[in-house]
Amino acid sequence: MLPVPNESTLNSFNFSGKLAIRRLFLTIDPAETSYPDENSQKSTDSGESFFQSFLVLLSLVCVLLFSGCATTQRAEDIKEAEAHNNLGLSYLNNKQTNEAYIEFQKAVRLDPKNKETLNYLGYISAIYKKHDEAISYYKRAIAIDHEYSDAMNNLGLVYLDINNWDMAIKYFKSALNNTLYRTPENAYSSLGYAYYKKKDYLNAEKSLKEGLLRNPAFPLAMYYLGLVYIGQEKYDAAIAELHKAIAFIPDYYEAHWELASIYLILGKNSKALKHLEVVAEENNNNERRRKAQELIRSIKY
Repeated sequence: MLPVPNESTLNSFNFSGKLAIRRLFLTIDPAETSYPDENSQKSTDSGESFFQSFLVLLSLVCVLLFSGCATTQRAEDIKEAEAHNNLGLSYLNNKQTNEAYIEFQKAVRLDPKNKETLNYLGYISAIYKKHDEAISYYKRAIAIDHEYSDAMNNLGLVYLDINNWDMAIKYFKSALNNTLYRTPENAYSSLGYAYYKKKDYLNAEKSLKEGLLRNPAFPLAMYYLGLVYIGQEKYDAAIAELHKAIAFIPDYYEAHWELASIYLILGKNSKALKHLEVVAEENNNNERRRKAQELIRSIKY
């Protein structure tokens, strides 16, 4: 049984469709069609021709009707997917990752070609250390949009997390190939960190300075640049960069820890103590906090 078209479906049956049907009717000439009478035999050729034309007409009508229904359903799915996306993003901003993940899964089932949904799913998968799953989501997003720099940068971060420096560098560079990328400082900073992990300090410093050139108020790049200078034993330069990072984020525990380490190397225990006391109050890293407390005791006593 054919579906009953609603009003929106009928509206999609536009002028061009009607014109096509009208032209089809005009190809059927009643004068060329034979009809049986008492003294003549029915013309089978004419009857078959008329029947075939009718089937073509019926098929055209069905295609137009079903096309209209499919278009309407697709629009409804996309609208519903967008609602799930918005709700998922709200959950994500409130750090409710489980709820966000569920909403994004609902969205991607309705609209599998939404690159942003796939990017969000990759991000949450990376949080839970499901690296293979995260890589898959990011690559699907990139396949939809080959210039999707956010997904490329995020994919690079996954490769950083699994210590695959070369693959990380590849995707950070891919992200930067897009001249319309709105936050290139993120990719430049991550690229610099990947080079740092490879002990390629020259390229690391160059990349990090490129990031800071685009966003001078980017403490992560300052922290990474401090690490690069520590690797080169340029302690004065490292101290300067780490202090810049702390000026933006006073409780930047990683930067405080590195500063304490430098001051201990330089024999400036009183300055090291100041930064160790900040780390000793940290709640995020129990191991680093314990080490800071031990160092404080050794310095004081």
